[in-house]
Amino acid sequence: MEEPFEINDFEVDEGLKAPSSGMFFETIEEARKYYEDYGRQKGFWIRTRTSCKGRSRSNEVTSLLFVCAKEGKYVAKIENDGVVGENDENEETEEDGKGIPRKRARNCSTVKCGCKAHLLIKYDKWSSKWKVTVFTDDHNHPLVTPSKRMRMKSNRHMPKAVKNLTEAFHKENLGISKVTSIFCGEHIGFDNRDCYNHLRNVRHRELDGGDAQSVLIYFRNRQAQNPQFFYAIQCDDNGRAVNFFWVDSRSRMAYHYFGDIVTFDTTYRTNKYDMPFAPFTGVNHHMQSIQFGCALLQDETEVTFKWLFETWLEAMGGRPPTSIITDQDLAMKAAIAQVFPNTRHRLCIWHIKKKFVEKLSQVYFKKSKFKKDVKNCIWATYRKEDFEKRWMELMKENGLENNEWLQQLYDIRESWVPVYNRGTFFAGMNTTGRSEGVNSFFDGFVTSTTNLKEFVVKYDQALKRIVKRENDEDFESEHKFRIVNDNEFLLKHAAKIYTRNVFNKFKDEMSGVCHYKVEEVGNANGFQSFIVKSKEHEVKKFAVTLDLQTYEGVCECQNFEFVGILCTHILKVFVRLDIDAIPEHFILPRWRQKANKFRIIDFEGLVHDDGKEKSEALRLGHMCQESTKLACLAAPSNEAYMIYIEAMNDLSKKLLKVTSYVPPIDVCHEKDDLHSTEPSQILLSDPNISQTKGRKRDVKEKDPIMHSGRLKCGFELALNKKKRKCHLCNKLGHDKRTCPSNPMSKTHKALEAETQYSESDQEMT
Repeated sequence: MEEPFEINDFEVDEGLKAPSSGMFFETIEEARKYYEDYGRQKGFWIRTRTSCKGRSRSNEVTSLLFVCAKEGKYVAKIENDGVVGENDENEETEEDGKGIPRKRARNCSTVKCGCKAHLLIKYDKWSSKWKVTVFTDDHNHPLVTPSKRMRMKSNRHMPKAVKNLTEAFHKENLGISKVTSIFCGEHIGFDNRDCYNHLRNVRHRELDGGDAQSVLIYFRNRQAQNPQFFYAIQCDDNGRAVNFFWVDSRSRMAYHYFGDIVTFDTTYRTNKYDMPFAPFTGVNHHMQSIQFGCALLQDETEVTFKWLFETWLEAMGGRPPTSIITDQDLAMKAAIAQVFPNTRHRLCIWHIKKKFVEKLSQVYFKKSKFKKDVKNCIWATYRKEDFEKRWMELMKENGLENNEWLQQLYDIRESWVPVYNRGTFFAGMNTTGRSEGVNSFFDGFVTSTTNLKEFVVKYDQALKRIVKRENDEDFESEHKFRIVNDNEFLLKHAAKIYTRNVFNKFKDEMSGVCHYKVEEVGNANGFQSFIVKSKEHEVKKFAVTLDLQTYEGVCECQNFEFVGILCTHILKVFVRLDIDAIPEHFILPRWRQKANKFRIIDFEGLVHDDGKEKSEALRLGHMCQESTKLACLAAPSNEAYMIYIEAMNDLSKKLLKVTSYVPPIDVCHEKDDLHSTEPSQILLSDPNISQTKGRKRDVKEKDPIMHSGRLKCGFELALNKKKRKCHLCNKLGHDKRTCPSNPMSKTHKALEAETQYSESDQEMT
C-alpha cells in the first residue's frame, strides 16, 4: 500500500542543485537557507557547527561550517558521584550501594551518528561575498523518506494564524489539541507539542518581570480602563508579595444591591503557589452565586484575615454585610469580630454535621435512631426552648451528657443551630456551599500549575461567565411569562414582580397551602392571632400574628425573615382572608425583576431605562471610559491634542456653573502595610509556596496516612485495617500458621527439607 502524499508548505524547488565548491552567496542567511532547502529536498536537516573570526580587531565572522544534524557522537555528561544537581530535585532518585542518592539514568535517544556531510563557506574579501570552499555530501545514515519529512526539525513551522488561534483557545479555556485537528497540523509542520510550547513562550514573555510584578501591571491596566476597579497588594519587608485582593466595578455595584448576605471560604488552593483562594460570594435576585471580590493569601492567620476584611470593607464603601457564613476557623472568627462587630456571623452547619461521624461514630451512623433524632432536633424545632429541651433529652437517652465535644458544640449553639438564626436574613443559606460551588466552578479555568497572572486573568473570564448566566436569567424573567391559572391571584401577582427562580420558590410555598387549616385564636391591639395546623400531623402547628389593617405580621417559622419569601402558613391566612395581592412590605427589592439596575451592556452610551444614571459610581466609570477614548484619539497629533485641551477647558467651565466642586476620588489602592514604596519604584518579588491549613501534598516515604494526599480524619483512620503481626515471632508479613518458627507450618517443614538436602549433598561430596 502506497503512503499518502503530503504537501510541503515551504516551496522547496524539486530541482535544487547540490552546493559545489566555488559557489557564491550574498549573505550567510542566503547560504544557510540554500543548504537547508537542499536538505529538505534530500531528507536531512542541518545545524551550524562552528564559526571563525578573522585576526583583525573587527571581531567579524570570516567562515562558517554547516553540518548534518547527525554529525558528531553522543557524550554522556560527567557528574560528581553522590551529588544531585539543583535542577534535578524533581527527578526521581535512587540510592547506590553506599546509600548515597544519585540521579536515576533516563532512557534517552540521540540523532548523532558521526555523519560527515558538511558545507564550509568563507568570506571572499575581493568579491565581498561568501564562497563555498568545501562540500561533502556523504551521509552514513538513511535519509528521511518524503512521507516523513514533515517531522524533520527544519520543517517544523507554526503559521501566525495557528499561533493566534492557539492563544485564543487557551484564553477561552478550550482544548489546545483541537487546533491541530482544525489545521491538519501534521501535514503542514506542527503538532500539539508545538502548540503547548508556543503557549509556554508566550507565558515566559508575559512573566518577564516576575509573576507578582505581572499581576501588579495587569491590575494597573485594569484600573486605568475603569477607575472603579479596586486592588490591594500586601508585601513583606523584602518586597515579596504575600497577599493579593481585587474586585471589579460590577462586583462593587452588585454588593450595593445584594450585599446583605456573604459567604466566605478559603479551602480552595489550585494555583502554582498553593495560596488559598478566598472569594466573597453572595446571592443575586435569581438566587445565583455572584462575586464581591476575591483574594489570594499567603497564610490563614488572624492578621492576614484582618487585613483582608478591612481592605474588602474599604472597597465596598465601608458598608458591612448584614450576615456572613464561614467555617469554624478561629482566626477567621476573631478577625470578623474585630472588623464586622455588628454583622451576624454564622458557622457552616455542613462542616459541623460532618464531624458527627468522626466524633460519635458509635451512635451516629447510617439509619441509626440517634442520627434521625439529631436531624429532627436541629431542623424541625422552631422555638429556642424546644431545641434546648430536645437536645438535653437526646444527650440523656444516649449517655452523652459528659461528651466534651458535644458540650462545646452546645455552648456555641447560637452560631450554627437554625432556630437561633431564622430571625436574620440569610437568603435561605445554612452552609458555605455557594463558596465551595464557586470553587468547583473555577476548576474548569485553573489547575495546580496556574501562575498568579493566569489565575487573575482566568478569574476575570469566570466572572464574564457568571455575568452571562445572570443576563440569560434576566431575559427569561423579563421576556417570558409564568403559566398561572386565572383564579390564582397571589401567584399571578408573584409572577409579575419576582424573578423566575424566586417565583418557583414562592410557588412551592403556595402549593403547600392545601395541606394546612387555620384557626382564629384571639385579637389583641389590632393584631389577629391564628394557629395554622397541618391536616396530616396535628402536632405540627405554627402561630401567625397579622395586622388586619396593614397586613403586617409574623409567623413562628420565620421563613420570611430568613429567606425573604412568604411562608406557607402566612399564605394560608391570606387565602382565608381573601387577600389577592402580596403586601408591599412582604416583597424584598432584592428578589424583584430588574433588581440589578446597575447592569451595563450598551457601550455606546447610557441605557436610560435601567437606572444606571442614578448611580454616581457608574456615571464616573462611564465618563472615564469615554474620556480615555477621546484622549487616545488626540494623543498622536499635536493639533488634536490642542483641540482636546480647549474642549476640556470649555467643558470644565460649564460644569462648574451647574455643580459644586467635589475633591477627586482617590483611586490608587496599592495598600502595603508591611512595605511601602513609590508606585513607580514598586518591584514585587514572587510569593513563597504557601504552607496553610487544609489539604496537603503527597509526600513519599512518609506515614501511610499521608499517601492519599490529605490528612485523614479519625473516623477514616478507624476504618483502616491494621496489619496484623505474627503471634509467634511478632513480625509482619505472615501469621501463626505460616510462621517459619512454627514447627507445624509448611514453611518450617520446607526449610527442614532444604537443610536435610544440603547436608546430604555435602556428605556425598
